[in-house]
Amino acid sequence: MNFFDIDLKEIGFDYVYEQLQPKTVFGMEIKKNIKFYKKKNKKNLLQEFEELEDIICSIKQNRKAFDEIEHILYKFKDIRKSIERCKNGSVLDEVELFEIKNFCLNLRALKSLISEAKISNIILHSLDDVYIILDPEGKNIPTFYIYNVYSEKLNEIRNKKLEIEKKIFLEVDEKNINRLKEQRLNLVIAEEEEELKIKKELSKKISKYVNAFEENFRGIGKLDFLIEKAKLAIKYNATKPIIIDDLKVNLINQINPYVLDILKEKGKSFTPITIEMFKGTTVITGANMGGKSISLKTTTLNLLLGHLGFFVFAEYAAFPILDFIYFISDDLQSVSRGLSTFGAEIIKLNEVISRIKKEFGFAALDEVARGTNPKEGHAIVRAVCQYLNSFSSFVLVSTHYDGVVDKNMNHYQVVGLKNVDLDNLKKDLAIKNSIEVIQEYMDYSLERIEGIREVPKDALNISKLLNFDEEVIKIAENILKEGDRNEK
Repeated sequence: MNFFDIDLKEIGFDYVYEQLQPKTVFGMEIKKNIKFYKKKNKKNLLQEFEELEDIICSIKQNRKAFDEIEHILYKFKDIRKSIERCKNGSVLDEVELFEIKNFCLNLRALKSLISEAKISNIILHSLDDVYIILDPEGKNIPTFYIYNVYSEKLNEIRNKKLEIEKKIFLEVDEKNINRLKEQRLNLVIAEEEEELKIKKELSKKISKYVNAFEENFRGIGKLDFLIEKAKLAIKYNATKPIIIDDLKVNLINQINPYVLDILKEKGKSFTPITIEMFKGTTVITGANMGGKSISLKTTTLNLLLGHLGFFVFAEYAAFPILDFIYFISDDLQSVSRGLSTFGAEIIKLNEVISRIKKEFGFAALDEVARGTNPKEGHAIVRAVCQYLNSFSSFVLVSTHYDGVVDKNMNHYQVVGLKNVDLDNLKKDLAIKNSIEVIQEYMDYSLERIEGIREVPKDALNISKLLNFDEEVIKIAENILKEGDRNEK
């Protein structure tokens, strides 16, 4: 069963994920197989956070050592197949022995740097004994061949071969040259046989260290990936989440790196989002253009990252371990398979409700039921909010519909243009003549609402600012007033 059902690109996870660039194949594999921590893995998740925190502290204190560590990590080649062959009793060739020797040499340098950087949670086993086996002359250079010192017989064969090659070079008689070449060929065969015997012996000796190699593969991969996660956390000033047992989620001043960096390129800033959720339904209301979707995507992203062992992009984060995380919007892949937006939403909603009945998780519902007529859409959203409010899971719903929130629900509203001087905004808009001016004035922060409050009528304000036809706006205002009177 999937632990999350999310369009990872839509919430900004892909953007974060692609910033992780492990230097080794071992780190890349951990990245590829990143896992969702469940309740039974709580101890492992907490350990992951502790280890990540240690790496972050170490990087901040000794950036130079970590630059050198990353430089060394680039040098590690994937020798796992060679070690597996060795484990199965195969004879390693000279290229494999060369790569194993270099692995051991790089490991020695890495262990020294880990000690210098005071990294305590990465254990690497010494392979100096293997290195000595592959460097019998003690020259400490990154080359390998079947050395003469491995065998007196090999030394004798090679000396004889060298003498014959000298004679061939000096000989002028064709018959003597052919005779010498035949002798050399016999020596070459004898040399290859002796080299094979030596390679068998070396492979057998290295096979005793297979477990140490395999544990080092894991240790190097772990270090590599932890460094990538640490650099990401430092870049965005992420925080270690607190795992709690209470039925509460608290995320203070959280950001979404994907949106943040897009805005930064345009010279704009991201408004941090603070939200506290209790069991049941939390509703975010606000007009379109008000940033409700960003609030849902950012909250979903950070909860997902926390369950994948990442630090969270927030000043403070506390939440329990969830069984699942869902994000549902009107941009569903099911549409491409022939279902309408509304049909796809209903199927996905039904799946979420089924999970919520049996498990404890989080579901973000972004403007659901937008794909049907407003009257029915309003009824469906209100019904979903009421029904899911009785369960222990966290359900975060964004909507522009009025009258959806009950008194016993958690309610936030996007501040929007509430505190803006519209006359000043209109003057600014006239000068710059760009819709982006409205976005600059828009306050995307969330305001906690006590009691019942209408959704702000920012859509009409924006229509006025954009010089929409005055007669149409007057008709719309009258329709709204008439609707309000009928509801009363």
